[in-house]
Amino acid sequence: MSAKAVSVSPKTEVCNIMITIRRATYDDVPALHALAERFLLKNLKNPESTGFLISNFSLDAYKHYVDTAEYFWVAEQEGKLGGFLLAYKSESIQPEEVVNSCLRYSVIQPFTLIKQICGSGEVRGAPTALYNKLFEEMETDLALAAVVNEPLNTKSIDYHRKLGFSHLWDLHPPADYDGVVRARSIWFYSKTNTRPQTRMAQVDRPELVQHLIEKEQGTVNLYMHEDNLNWTKLGMLVSFMTAILTAFAFLLERDATTTNNWIVSVLVVFGFVVNIMFYLKLKSGLGFLNHHKKNLQRFDEAISGMLPSVPHYLDLSTAKRSVTVRVMIALPVFSLGLWTVCAGLLIHRYFL
Repeated sequence: MSAKAVSVSPKTEVCNIMITIRRATYDDVPALHALAERFLLKNLKNPESTGFLISNFSLDAYKHYVDTAEYFWVAEQEGKLGGFLLAYKSESIQPEEVVNSCLRYSVIQPFTLIKQICGSGEVRGAPTALYNKLFEEMETDLALAAVVNEPLNTKSIDYHRKLGFSHLWDLHPPADYDGVVRARSIWFYSKTNTRPQTRMAQVDRPELVQHLIEKEQGTVNLYMHEDNLNWTKLGMLVSFMTAILTAFAFLLERDATTTNNWIVSVLVVFGFVVNIMFYLKLKSGLGFLNHHKKNLQRFDEAISGMLPSVPHYLDLSTAKRSVTVRVMIALPVFSLGLWTVCAGLLIHRYFL
């Protein structure tokens, strides 16, 4: 297959530099394997914001695809690896490919399966150039991609939507290679702008959308309730610490007596119990808050796939922690550290 040059967007600084797309060779396999390894879920600290792959192929498997896959391309720019795309026709799907076999059975018309696409981040626009070449060269009118929902691959979903992909349905396959069952969302690109025919049971879409919106609203209520509960816990911690620090200031000026020694002992223990208790309660509350947020993101994605005009409840473009969450994490830790210092002063004053 001859190489094809694709211009980078003129808005970038490298507008005059071409991205070259060519057929993958055996010599490319080690670099492609290493690139895919870099973006494995298990190797990423923040996979939901960067995008990820669930598993990588072996070197021999990639070499096999060099010989057999209809579309196995590498994107380069001035010798730098920009990424690669691996795709093949639906009739090439093998029985051992469980998820892909489900797609082959469920979708009536022939399609091109996008098995892997991975960008290195070193060549801007490389993944898009790879996809554009696929859309031009593929012999079918339909392309399918399976995106992992657990954890939610937000980066991949947003990217595919921008390229013109639409949500088809969700799939709950058997366990992956590591024994974990991960739901997938199936996305399609159609040259004819028509929804593919499937053997899946058809549902009343307006009724399904209404059902999803109702469940999303319930998740919103749970999210808001948990958020308010966490702020209540934080307020109670501040109240307790105000009382404890007042007692600390009073006792720091008193003389050591048997009674005061007992009071100081109780206060020191009580202060640590209060701080540790609220730290654990807030940590648990933030865990529930994050769980509800992820569920809300899933409902947002499902509804947006059916009704793109419906606005999101949450900003899905970022996975950064909000200022309030940072406060709820930092304040209990600061309070515990502060009481450790105060307790040390009391112990030194009364017992040393």
